[in-house]
Amino acid sequence: MRKVLVYGLGVSGISSVKALASMGYEVYTYDKNKTTTDELKGYNYSPISDSKILENNYEFVVKSPGIKPSDDMVQKLSSRYEMLSDIELSFRLFPDKKFVAVTGTNGKTSTTSMISHILNESGIKAISVGNIGEGILWRMYKEEAVFVEELSSFQLKNTSQYHPHIASILNITPDHIDWHGSLDDYIGSKLNIDANQDSSDFLIINHDDPTINEHRAEFKADVYEFSSKSKIECGLYTEEGMIKFAKDGKVIDVLKLADLKIIGNHNYENLMAAILTAYLYGLSFEQIAKAAKTFTSIEHRLEFVDEVSAVKIYNDSKATNVDSAIKAIESFSDPLIIIAGGYDKKIDYTDFIKAFMENGKLMILMGETKHQLAKLCEDYKIDYQIVEDMEEAVKLATSLAEANDVILLAPASASWDMYESYEARGREFKKYIEKYKGNIR
Repeated sequence: MRKVLVYGLGVSGISSVKALASMGYEVYTYDKNKTTTDELKGYNYSPISDSKILENNYEFVVKSPGIKPSDDMVQKLSSRYEMLSDIELSFRLFPDKKFVAVTGTNGKTSTTSMISHILNESGIKAISVGNIGEGILWRMYKEEAVFVEELSSFQLKNTSQYHPHIASILNITPDHIDWHGSLDDYIGSKLNIDANQDSSDFLIINHDDPTINEHRAEFKADVYEFSSKSKIECGLYTEEGMIKFAKDGKVIDVLKLADLKIIGNHNYENLMAAILTAYLYGLSFEQIAKAAKTFTSIEHRLEFVDEVSAVKIYNDSKATNVDSAIKAIESFSDPLIIIAGGYDKKIDYTDFIKAFMENGKLMILMGETKHQLAKLCEDYKIDYQIVEDMEEAVKLATSLAEANDVILLAPASASWDMYESYEARGREFKKYIEKYKGNIR
């Protein structure tokens, strides 16, 4: 029987064990924090200890995305065995499955969800997988659908044969340097999405992203672009409140922005990437426009929470880095009370602070990065207050908000210093908004 090791029993690891065990592999598992999990009851697998992990001759190792390449055990295993991500393995195990791929520093989850929505609304079964929802291997093992894959840099790092026919790179800005060790490694991992594409494939890119454009000459696929800032020759752009499609010198209107239920240029960019994906998959613009009009913002991504006494409240807990938080800020013209701060990913917050200067009223800071952000607020003469937790932050925000203000959770930081996930952080924000919204007068 073919032996494999699954390193890490998170979402992707559990999915990998289920699929591999069901396919007849002899599955060994290793996790520094746990040996078993209730989610794997009934599946045949063997937890293994540190001392014995190198004794077996594995065909390959499936590493959970969150485990750093610098991890001591990863280093030892990498010297002996092929190290795969679940994304790479899904391509090898299920070569006939239909899928499209999305990566980028920001907007991946929204774009993935938009693509799935458009396909499903158009009568094509689609499932969002990868860095979203249930792990990809188990979903591919048990279901037939178009798999819309949200791909992180962690997942793309350990790919070699992975080959999407339709792929998107939404944007690339500094992030996860603590995991990758360098910006170049982070960028290279993102660009792996195109590494095995050729001229018969399609790559959708952000026309306005400088990092992507630096590597434009390296792309092998047929390139389509999207832009919210300028006209382009092949792809989608926004002009005079309309999304327009250009190709071969012709331009057609696709969709009015006023007909959408989402706000913000970054969301329009995400949608254009989704529209191009669906178009290249084979849908008509008429089908796509009809479906796109019914898409609503997903939880924790510039999610409208409530409006009290003309104060609007939004949850963008998914804004875990500077670029995504800036995009959230730029979605509003009204005075902003923002709750920011969290886990320190060793990134520079200067641009975040500068963006807030435009219409910022008060920055409420919490988490590991609060003192770093406070120092920048002082440098740029921005009003701020430091708090210890989300309850104190929300209580303060609601007590100071006035008519026409916006209360926005956009941390510009990951959640791991105080929460297990950005979802948990967003849910707590909404819980305390419900508790303290009566403070707004």
